[in-house]
Amino acid sequence: MSFIGAIIVLVVLGSAFGSGDEESATSGDNATAGESVKKDKVYAVNKPVVINKKAEVVVTKVEELSVIGDPEFLGHEASDGGTLVAIQTTVKNISDEPIGSFSTPTFELVDEKGTSYDSDISASSAYAVETDIDNSKILSDLNPGITVNDVQVYEVSKESYAKGKWYIEISGKEKVKIK
Repeated sequence: MSFIGAIIVLVVLGSAFGSGDEESATSGDNATAGESVKKDKVYAVNKPVVINKKAEVVVTKVEELSVIGDPEFLGHEASDGGTLVAIQTTVKNISDEPIGSFSTPTFELVDEKGTSYDSDISASSAYAVETDIDNSKILSDLNPGITVNDVQVYEVSKESYAKGKWYIEISGKEKVKIK
């Protein structure tokens, strides 16, 4: 169990540091008029999204769940009034250089009001084990031409999720409409 705890801590630290790197890169990228037009584009599930001319990201599947795996053994159950939104993605390095582990694309769930939701690490880990599709890099660079699968799970109000539009925002730049 301590090994899993160490992995979770490393993932949290990587997400924290990765978001900071992307934020500073975003503010510089937004200086051009072309970028502001591009930011308004909304992609569909299963359509490739290019991030920073380095990574091609595809949201491949979206599921709404109440339980992931066995909640009594490393599974996860939605809280009262909550629902779990599971997202499967692929990330491919389309550049000629490795993408550093703290520079890989990040994902947030966003509602139509612009409220963003971070993923639930415990639920994401349980979903990765249950689906057996997650081969993402935790502390390794993503080398050119390599594609990895990733999963993220977000817990949100079931009532809120039933209403309105929902998106996955990739690295604070591009949106994919999931609902």
